[in-house]
Amino acid sequence: LLETLESCLRLNECYQEQYRLTKDKLLTMPKGKQFDFSETQIFGKFDLFCRRIIKLVDMFSTMQQFGALAEHKLEGMEPLLVAFQHIINQFRSK
Repeated sequence: LLETLESCLRLNECYQEQYRLTKDKLLTMPKGKQFDFSETQIFGKFDLFCRRIIKLVDMFSTMQQFGALAEHKLEGMEPLLVAFQHIINQFRSK
């Protein structure tokens, strides 16, 4: 799942990079048609989606890290692991 989410982030970066490269290329040809589109209008929703993806990636990474800690049964971790499991259960129920 994390790989898929990260590929969405890379896709957004690639789209925007290609847009800028094409726009710059067109600027070197003043007689041709130019891009006069707003990047915010074109990429705004995708950027918002990517911000949500970043939050999900952070959350899933944290879940994996806590899962690895839970396997080691460190002293004093029990209350944290119980609270963490409660948070995971709440998230899954939504």
